[in-house]
Amino acid sequence: MASPSPKISTTPTSRNEDENSLVTTSLAQAETRWVNCLRLAVIAVLLLATIGLSAGVYLYTRQEEQDKFEAHFEDSALQVIENFHDLVDRHIGAASSLSTDITSYALDKNLTFPFVTLPDFALKGSNFRIHSGSHVVHWLPLVTDERRGEWQDFAYENREQIDDAFEVDLYQRTLQDQQLGRQTQNNGSRHLQQQGDKEKGNLTVLEDGTGYHPRIWNNAAITIEGDAPDDSGPYLPAWQRSPISPIKQDLLNLNFANTGVVGPGVFKAMLTSKKAVFRNAFVPIPKQLKNLEANLRISQYRNSVSDLLDGLNTFLLYPVFESFQPDAEVTGVLATSIYWNVLFSHLVPSTTRGLICVIENSFNQTFSYRIDGPEATSLGIGDHHDPKFDYLSMSMSVNEYLEALSSPQNRAYNTVPLSRDTEYHIRVYPSQDTADEFLTNKPALYTAIVILGFSFASFLFLVFSYVVERRQRIMLEKVVENAKRVAAAERELNEFLSHEVRNPLASAMSACTFVMTAINEPQPLVDEETRKSAREDIEVVNSSLHFINDFLRSMLDIHKASGNQIKIEKTPTDVLHDVFEPVSAILYKRVANFDVIVDCPPSLIVMTDSIRLKQVVLNLVRNSSKFVERGFVRMRAAVVDHQVRIYVEDSGPGVPLDKREDLFQKYQPSLDLLHQGTGLGLSLVQKLMASMGGNVWLDEDYESGVEGCPGACFVVELHTNPVDIEATLPTDSDSDLHNGATNVQVALPNSDTGKDETAVHESPADEKVIMPEEDTQALPEEELPPDLSVLFVDDDVVLRKLFVRAVKKVQPAWNIQEVSSGERALELCESASPDLIFLDQYMASVDKQLLGTETSVAMRAKGVTSIICGLSANDIRDNFINSGADDFILKPMPCRPDELKQVLAGLLSRKGSLQGLIQ
Repeated sequence: MASPSPKISTTPTSRNEDENSLVTTSLAQAETRWVNCLRLAVIAVLLLATIGLSAGVYLYTRQEEQDKFEAHFEDSALQVIENFHDLVDRHIGAASSLSTDITSYALDKNLTFPFVTLPDFALKGSNFRIHSGSHVVHWLPLVTDERRGEWQDFAYENREQIDDAFEVDLYQRTLQDQQLGRQTQNNGSRHLQQQGDKEKGNLTVLEDGTGYHPRIWNNAAITIEGDAPDDSGPYLPAWQRSPISPIKQDLLNLNFANTGVVGPGVFKAMLTSKKAVFRNAFVPIPKQLKNLEANLRISQYRNSVSDLLDGLNTFLLYPVFESFQPDAEVTGVLATSIYWNVLFSHLVPSTTRGLICVIENSFNQTFSYRIDGPEATSLGIGDHHDPKFDYLSMSMSVNEYLEALSSPQNRAYNTVPLSRDTEYHIRVYPSQDTADEFLTNKPALYTAIVILGFSFASFLFLVFSYVVERRQRIMLEKVVENAKRVAAAERELNEFLSHEVRNPLASAMSACTFVMTAINEPQPLVDEETRKSAREDIEVVNSSLHFINDFLRSMLDIHKASGNQIKIEKTPTDVLHDVFEPVSAILYKRVANFDVIVDCPPSLIVMTDSIRLKQVVLNLVRNSSKFVERGFVRMRAAVVDHQVRIYVEDSGPGVPLDKREDLFQKYQPSLDLLHQGTGLGLSLVQKLMASMGGNVWLDEDYESGVEGCPGACFVVELHTNPVDIEATLPTDSDSDLHNGATNVQVALPNSDTGKDETAVHESPADEKVIMPEEDTQALPEEELPPDLSVLFVDDDVVLRKLFVRAVKKVQPAWNIQEVSSGERALELCESASPDLIFLDQYMASVDKQLLGTETSVAMRAKGVTSIICGLSANDIRDNFINSGADDFILKPMPCRPDELKQVLAGLLSRKGSLQGLIQ
């Protein structure tokens, strides 16, 4: 009875899968919730950061602008106040100087006031006006009632002083106008005030046509117009003036004590305080404009009459003393006027705009000026500043400030300050124009930029979040597929490596077993057949190990080429002698049934890396030699379109169509029947050519011409022009490549013929050249020095023993030492340096050991002059050369005597020491 089939239940598996699916789904949902919460948190943080940062940016930039604005205004206001007071102080100083001149002249001439006429008043007054900025100055002597008669007689007798001053004033103005290249506006004709010019009052005017008033008179500014009544003194009659009015006698003997210039109350206060007085500001009434305009036209302001004519002006009254004693009495007054827009001009740089200056005085006057750089503009009567800038007001008492300047530390002896009976205050404010220079729209712009930046960042975050989430889903879908591909690729690589290495390794192991069995016989290798089998087994071991070595080196070269680590050194290379002949010599050592043909123009020289080009051609030729059973392997060079090409052709079975697409890929199965190839050669060739700037491809239209053997042709294009060509052949088509070329044919006869393996090169002259079987560069044994000390440094004891055995076969008399570390090698070199040192790079130990390159550096530092050769299974030639070594050899070291002799001879000749050692 048949046993029942086992019952297979899928329920537990399905349940487990469902549970795993539920767990996975739950975890995914939980993760999604956390991601969403995190996304919302990030958005909230971005929003709060946007609000906070934008507010901070706005407040910071606005405050920075406000601080700059306030600092600029403070500096400008201080300049206005200081420069304004400097001008007023200069005005007072000029008045003090002129007052001193009058007093000094009176004392010097022993004159009694008021009977003093200052000489050269026209010139001195002109200097006074320039220094003070005033447009007019009057000398008004003090005349009491008791001396009125004496004064009137004195004035009558000396009235010609006005004529003299007029002539000087006119001459100087005319001279100055000529220097300025302008016509004199006043032609200088005498304009005398006639008696009929005065129609009002009881004016006493001389009838001699001069229009002179012999009596002190009033102009109805305060009192009734006419001669001043007796006993109405004291008086301040106008006596000297600069500049002289066109109607020059108009003000002579005019009582200024009863005019708006001085006024009785102000004059009496001045006599009591003995201080200067700053009078009230006034705008000239229309009937005075004509006289004011005439006065301005003869002053230093004659080019700015229109700017000053209707402006506010103020008189400064400065006392003149009878002596320089502290208790000296006031004996006269200097009355000088100045325009306020002159006081406010040129106080600040041209970059300052919109300052508002408000002036208040004890005369209940308030008026304003606007300052824009050097320009001052009257805003009229009243306070015209913007109240929103009240917090920035800067004010100063003019009287207090000038009183501080007139202290003994700053002032001349007899300068008097301003009287506190007439106070002036100045206040400075900014205007909106001043603020607009600093308070801009930049804070709002910066804030908008911040908001836009954070908004854009938030948008990018959302897009990035969406893209990442979508990408994650796609990646999750592909991760399994990618893992499978990676596993498949790893499995493929492992299978390839195990297949390529396992077969030759198994062959070598089997052959070694046979050899060991034969050697362990009681009578080993006694007959010829056993010895022949042992030799064949040893050849199998040798060829298998060489195959594995070539395989690993090809893997290393491909890795270096893929990482662009191969250094290309281009030198002039003769394609025939430097490439084709060495490759043909290597193929000559093989036993084959085909011919090796070299077809190359003579002296075809190209700039390339000869070593790498030789490696490329050798790989291609070896690849071809695996497949050719009869016919040829041909190396051909030609110049096509002015560029050098190399062709490697054979009469093999060709490349199947299904293999051509992946022909240059790594790990391709060998195309030969025995699968002898590594699948790396063509890939290495392609990478080497890419490193050299060239290219290689399969000519799919090639036919070998041998029946039943379509063959293959690989084309190597160097992408470079030939140089120094002695004979360039036309190579526009492949059919012309043989015309006139030097054909070198190497015939390798079948091994069955028993003939010696000789290579015959045929030239067009049929000249026979016999090539030696062995490498012509090998040196005979007797050319090596008979006595030499050698140090071999390697941690592998087997390699050390094999090296000693190999060298002893070449030169038994050489003294060979072996150590396992760089430290030990350094100790030996301290006592006696060997002639030749071999250094392995990596030497393993429980403790850290010196690397070979580190040992080389240490040896050179200690003064060791031995020939040093580096050893490693990795190509680290540059590392050793840079450390001071003379040469480098890839492991394994050759053990065949002829190869080892060639290596040793090459090392000893590095420093030109070979012949010296031999001798």
